[in-house]
Amino acid sequence: MDRLFQTAYPQLKSYPTEHELAELYTPTAAEKAFATKSAKSSVINRLGLLIHLKVFQRLGYFAQLSDVSERIRHYVAAACGIRRLPTASALTNYDRSGTQRRHLDLIRKYCRVRPLDDDGRRWLEMIAERTAQTKNNEADIINVMLEELVRERYELPGFTTLQRMARSARRRTDEAYYRQIIAPLTKATRNLIDDLFVTPSGNYQSPWQTLKREPRKPTNQEVRSYLQHVQRLQSMVDQLPPVHLPIAKLKYFREVAYANDSTEMAKLTSVRRYALAIIFVRAQFSKTLDDTGDLFVRLTNNLEKHAQQRLHEYQLQQAKRIDLLIAQFKSVLVAYNETNNSDSDRLDAIKSSLPDDVNPLIDECDEYLAYAGNNYLPFMLKPYQSTRSLLLNALDILPLRSTSTDTLTERLITAVKSLRNQRSELIELKAIGLSVANDLHWLSEKWRRLILRKTCSATTHVQRKYFEIAVLQYIKQELTSGDLAIENSARYDDYREQFVDQETYDAGSEEYGIEAGIPTDARAFCDQLKQSLIDVSQQVDRNFPTNTHASLEKGRLILHRSARSPLSMAIQQLDESLTQRLINVNIVDVLTDTEGWLDLHV
Repeated sequence: MDRLFQTAYPQLKSYPTEHELAELYTPTAAEKAFATKSAKSSVINRLGLLIHLKVFQRLGYFAQLSDVSERIRHYVAAACGIRRLPTASALTNYDRSGTQRRHLDLIRKYCRVRPLDDDGRRWLEMIAERTAQTKNNEADIINVMLEELVRERYELPGFTTLQRMARSARRRTDEAYYRQIIAPLTKATRNLIDDLFVTPSGNYQSPWQTLKREPRKPTNQEVRSYLQHVQRLQSMVDQLPPVHLPIAKLKYFREVAYANDSTEMAKLTSVRRYALAIIFVRAQFSKTLDDTGDLFVRLTNNLEKHAQQRLHEYQLQQAKRIDLLIAQFKSVLVAYNETNNSDSDRLDAIKSSLPDDVNPLIDECDEYLAYAGNNYLPFMLKPYQSTRSLLLNALDILPLRSTSTDTLTERLITAVKSLRNQRSELIELKAIGLSVANDLHWLSEKWRRLILRKTCSATTHVQRKYFEIAVLQYIKQELTSGDLAIENSARYDDYREQFVDQETYDAGSEEYGIEAGIPTDARAFCDQLKQSLIDVSQQVDRNFPTNTHASLEKGRLILHRSARSPLSMAIQQLDESLTQRLINVNIVDVLTDTEGWLDLHV
């Protein structure tokens, strides 16, 4: 019964409040008349019937009067004008009598509720099995069963009955899923899975434990090793059958497989062992792709952050040089402005204000202009040299594909991969299958100045390193926006793969609309949503003059800080009482004791 409190199964409170008593347990005039008509002979019988009626209306099932709170019994008795409550033994005798059983039947008819017979049990078992196909938590299955019982106006059975039904339905459903998964397995594939649980001689862990490998610090060696790990998983996944299960069941099976080591897996039945292994291998492959995608995004983001930081440092370092350039420019302007003679005199004055060799000044101006407008892109080159192999390794791992008909990103990925072993700084666009007009229109003006190179008045080459950085940044943007997907990934997969098919939608949309209280017709749904928004806006407008949290001042909406509600007297008294009883303890003493308990000093 430890799971009872995790469900919506109704229970009686041992000490209901006055408000709850008045709201839930006050008999109406019709109910009093029903009790008087059904139990004329005895006050005890009439009171017992009324208590059972009110408790049944609250719970949906009958409880023994001895299990009903004395507070509830007293309240119902007082509401019926019964001043003296019958003794507990008298109520117990009533519960054991045939009169009580006859009264329960009358209450069922009065409330238009039917007991759960054999046909009802078979129906409820079907509900449990249908729910167990998409939900794994036992409490969730029981809650759905409770909802359906109430809707069909059935008397609720005991909680243990519902619990047994839910467990049995989940067990049968899981077994059916296991058999469905392993049905296509060949003997060779079964042997492949069996080998996972055998530890080779000389190794300290089985291949099953190796599958649970987590990514470590992304060094070149680690990424190369992780690439081999992903490739091994890929080769296994290619030999395993596909798995089509609801997300909740898939997650549960994956957690079960992860929690078991190779010895525990070997003890399972072959059907369950093979099914869990298939699910886990596929899940781990998906996870490695997610981890690799996260690594790629993190590395590209770090390139950008490092470049922005270096730009800021550069601007601080070059402040004096910029001051000198401004001073030099001012001297040129002054020389030009103070000369009232011919242009040749002005030119001589300007020449005298400049140093003999102006090339260093030109170089400094070019360098400044290269980073003007917070252009941090040139600073990405240095950190890229140390992370290039990591990023390209990640590209090799990830099966990337576009989520639209536009294949530009896929062509760019192919081009970057082809440059992996290149050492030339300038690359001809034609050699990598690209053109400026069709494939590089997405480049910003800052990138164009760094990447594109002209020969014979036409742009035919690109600066390789800057081109690679720009493409990798573009891939990151496409990946995080959903325009680029990683096949078989969980977080980066094509979002459209999560949609239900049209057949499933058509079969369940009407029932979903009834459950959610929304129309399933597109026009009716839009009309309802529009009307609800209009109603809310009109209500806000009507209440605005009395709204103490917002006001309009000079045409602007001003939000006011909410006034703090004062603490009630009961809370203040509780706070004072706790303060008086708590012992003052030095925080250093607390930390010292905690360190000793946890052995943190070791």
